[in-house]
Amino acid sequence: MASMRDHRTIIDEAGGPEKVAHVLKEPENTVRSWRQRGRISHLQWDRFVAAGWTTLEELAAAAREKRQAA
Repeated sequence: MASMRDHRTIIDEAGGPEKVAHVLKEPENTVRSWRQRGRISHLQWDRFVAAGWTTLEELAAAAREKRQAA
């Protein structure tokens, strides 16, 4: 099994903020802020999964990891 990616890496591997913003039809600045914070809004998780970029399990695990590290 591949190692868990953090939210920043998921955005980067999906093609970066510009591509993610285009696919999700979100402002690029919004996606850049998710990347900068290292946290994708939970309201967007289903859309990331639908695009084939990640799984709900990976997103949830990365969010838990980030909270525990804070």
